[in-house]
Amino acid sequence: MKRFTLIIIFIFMARPVFCQLRVEGPLSPRNANYTMDIRLDAEKKQIEGKEILIWRNISGDVIRELQFHLYPNAFKNNKSTYMRERGGRAEKLEEDDRWGWIDVHRFQIVNGPDLTDAMEFIQPDDDNVDDQTVMRVLLPRPVYPGREIRIEIDFTTQLPIVFERNGYYNDFFFAAQWFPKIGVYIDGKWNCHQYHTTTEFFADYGVYDVNLTVPESYIVGASGIRMDEKRTGTEKTVTFRAEDVHDFAWTAWPHYQVEDREYRGVDIRLMYDKDHRSSVNRYFEAVEHDLDWFGDHIAEYPYSNVTVIDPPTGTMAVGGMEYPTFITGGSLWNCPKGIRLTEFVTIHEFGHIYWYGIVGNNEFEEAWLDEGINSYVEARIIDYYYGEKASLFDIMGIRMGELDNSRGAYIQIPRHDRTLRDAWTYIGGGYGTLSYQKPTLMLYTLENLIGRETMDRILKTFYERWKFDHPRSDDFIDVVEEVTGADYDWYFDQALKNSLELDFRLATVSTRQVREQKGFFDAPAEKVLFPLSEEADSDSTEEKEKHYRSVVRVQRKGEFIIPVDVLMIFADGDSVRERWDGKERWVRYTYERPDKLVSAVVDPDQKLVLDSNFANNSRTIEPQKKAVNLLSVRFLYWFESLLHLISFFG
Repeated sequence: MKRFTLIIIFIFMARPVFCQLRVEGPLSPRNANYTMDIRLDAEKKQIEGKEILIWRNISGDVIRELQFHLYPNAFKNNKSTYMRERGGRAEKLEEDDRWGWIDVHRFQIVNGPDLTDAMEFIQPDDDNVDDQTVMRVLLPRPVYPGREIRIEIDFTTQLPIVFERNGYYNDFFFAAQWFPKIGVYIDGKWNCHQYHTTTEFFADYGVYDVNLTVPESYIVGASGIRMDEKRTGTEKTVTFRAEDVHDFAWTAWPHYQVEDREYRGVDIRLMYDKDHRSSVNRYFEAVEHDLDWFGDHIAEYPYSNVTVIDPPTGTMAVGGMEYPTFITGGSLWNCPKGIRLTEFVTIHEFGHIYWYGIVGNNEFEEAWLDEGINSYVEARIIDYYYGEKASLFDIMGIRMGELDNSRGAYIQIPRHDRTLRDAWTYIGGGYGTLSYQKPTLMLYTLENLIGRETMDRILKTFYERWKFDHPRSDDFIDVVEEVTGADYDWYFDQALKNSLELDFRLATVSTRQVREQKGFFDAPAEKVLFPLSEEADSDSTEEKEKHYRSVVRVQRKGEFIIPVDVLMIFADGDSVRERWDGKERWVRYTYERPDKLVSAVVDPDQKLVLDSNFANNSRTIEPQKKAVNLLSVRFLYWFESLLHLISFFG
């Protein structure tokens, strides 16, 4: 108790000098606060930890138990739910027994009973009794609304060989989801899911005060700001403080190169592998683009610093991830500037500091709210700064933009599954496409329906209303309807909550000369427009007789119902644009005019980027060469897969 009090007094006194926030704090409820003393045993690849958790009950319920994530146990053996979902394959871990795990040695209420014997593993998602990634502890006395409980936890974490976000590689260490972490009590129950292959995380906000003891030669980076550093013999202890965050990650490696810059009032630290020196300026430029875009469109970055980690060769598994004020990128040795891998990953992961870092949705249950929104915003940023048709790849005459990237994945499985579901339950996979790419296209299509300025107001309103809180999908939809003043349930019911495919097809076009006006067709769903005018009737008999009847038939192949434009182009250069509500299966337009129909296009402005097949959206009277080069499509999909592999867990 005395030790904790002294720490709090020290932090309070130091705060005027060391403050992570750029604005008046606190910004969050700060109901899950951690004080930790951590020591890295570089030889054993282990973390020895002592943790004091102060958890406050911000609900209206009486809490009689606590639940904790023990994520490292996902790598304990091939029987965990995580490993079963991977098919039990983990060659890297099995070789030389390089598994990871976490053991809790002591769980005690501060100045109260020791509850170590009350700990038990539970499996809320799948009843896999071999999974030990969630722990429950029944309390001898309940925690009433507004009251807090203080827990002392002693634990050991064995880091695995670098594997899915964390671990070690020779003398490199990266610790993510590495400590006993309390779940979120929300909606009248504990939300504390097991570790799955296709989910990320969900946690409450607080303050982290962490003392990291490592070998003296190691260079350390972490969430938050560096408060102090002390050396004792062959070791050193580095103190970090992170305010109003829901997580804390760190790394240590003797060979990091470190460079610091300041931009827009934010201290940017890059820790990189010397073999990737050619990417240094590219990292900083990407972060600066993020700071500019978010500052101008959403809100100024609220923290005083951000640390970017460039994973060294052999540790790609920790790349492309986000933690509060602390992200991991990805680069290659001497990577050509036309391959914007570094920019793509950095811009995406920084964006997560806003979407999930600050707007803290439940990534287990509604991954699209961070991955989808963030991918859409990332596409906006990278397209703006690097060009819409070349934002990801521009080399040797081959170019690809972010929208191509998203479509390349989505068009492979347009009916696969609905986006809104628990992320580990997608039928037959599809997590990446359904959480990243499809929502990106869904939001781009929405933007095209309502306008970019309105879309920006939606994002800004959503951020301001739900920062440092836990929104759900319906909260986002409510913001859309509030800002637009219109009902958009019809849109999200189809695009988000269902697996309906959007696909319009230009079925037939025809034109033929007729010698006299036959009048209008009466068939259902048929529209005959632009009849000959009275002025035309007054022309010569020759002109009166020379006119063309043109017929255009449009089909809605998919189940997704949405209004669409249809553009008809005639030989005299004139064009006619129709608006179809898309409710019926097909519509036919008939025109009688002096000039031939040349071509017709459904969705001529390509506003409906959720349309799964652009190739069937247009037809001409005269045969044309094939519009789509299948080899190019396959290449774009391959490159998208490479990018997605690197940023898959971000």
